[in-house]
Amino acid sequence: MPFNLKTTILASTALAGLLNLVQFTSSYNQHAQASFAPNWAEATAGRPTPRPIAPRAATAATVAAVPLTAPDTVAAPVAAAQAKLSAAGLKPAFAANYLAVQAQTGTPWQLLAAVHRIETGQSGDTTRSSYAGATGPMQFMPATFNHYALDGDGNGTKDIHDLDDALLTAGRYLAAGGAARGNYQTALFNYNHSNTYVANVLAIAHRLGL
Repeated sequence: MPFNLKTTILASTALAGLLNLVQFTSSYNQHAQASFAPNWAEATAGRPTPRPIAPRAATAATVAAVPLTAPDTVAAPVAAAQAKLSAAGLKPAFAANYLAVQAQTGTPWQLLAAVHRIETGQSGDTTRSSYAGATGPMQFMPATFNHYALDGDGNGTKDIHDLDDALLTAGRYLAAGGAARGNYQTALFNYNHSNTYVANVLAIAHRLGL
């Protein structure tokens, strides 16, 4: 195509328009990016990315505020009860059982241990029966046991001959008679209608620290 003045003017005009279009597009993209950038982007532009801050170590006050459970929190009361049982001439092997029943029924462990000693000499599981028909390690009458029976070992049964069941049931029975409220004589007389029995049990319980 021959170049003349008209052709030259038209070509120059087209080239200028194309350059303007490119410049406008570039400027628009920059403004669009800036409008969607977060507020802190401009302030941090060109700066190195900061390193993450490591978590602050716990202060002494924070550590002190966390309750700690000493390993002997449970063992200490059991050991103390065992020592008292041994000093009083009783078997210390059932100390944990007595304390567990006390926690569940409110009947003092000393009273449970004393009844256990008087009834069967602190026997374990037993089918021993009295001439009156009382049976098991805590010498319950079957009707009384059935009324107050509790499952002491969590095996789904309530066995009058099982020590765990008999101890927990005895704790409940004594508590119902007043032992949980400090009415020990009333509770013991309800357990066995004998003043001599009450005196003998209390004598042992007092040696144990009741």
